[in-house]
Amino acid sequence: MREKREEKTNAGFTLVELLIVLAIIALAGTIAVPRVAHNYRAMRFDAISDQLLNDLRFARRSAMNLNTNIRVSFTGGVNYTITAVDTGEQLRKRSYPESGADWKITFGNSTQIYFNNQGLPHDGKGKTVEGTVKITGGSGQTREFTVFATGMIQ
Repeated sequence: MREKREEKTNAGFTLVELLIVLAIIALAGTIAVPRVAHNYRAMRFDAISDQLLNDLRFARRSAMNLNTNIRVSFTGGVNYTITAVDTGEQLRKRSYPESGADWKITFGNSTQIYFNNQGLPHDGKGKTVEGTVKITGGSGQTREFTVFATGMIQ
């Protein structure tokens, strides 16, 4: 009769092999994290600036649809509110955590822009205004929207 011979095999990894794999993963993470963070900030900036453009157009459209003056108030950082002036009803409010990180919205020297019932931008006293709404991200990205005297926003 033949005897079965059992072979002892060592299944698994040595400590040195595990440490090498962990070092490779750490190195890859060190290289990838800054790129991912930059891409996230860029995508976030694009999303917030697109939302601002849409909300400015919403404010203009709302002024015409509701036949009233609408105020867009830039309340600090990239936060803003859209309010019906006559009723005080807040139509939209945007608050972003990025507001504390050097992100900001400017419209010339003003913190507000109004749209009348014809959709024309004015200074709150009826004087027609036009200019550039500029949004700046914390990493220095900028995007500008032109508000024309005709009410068009581009």
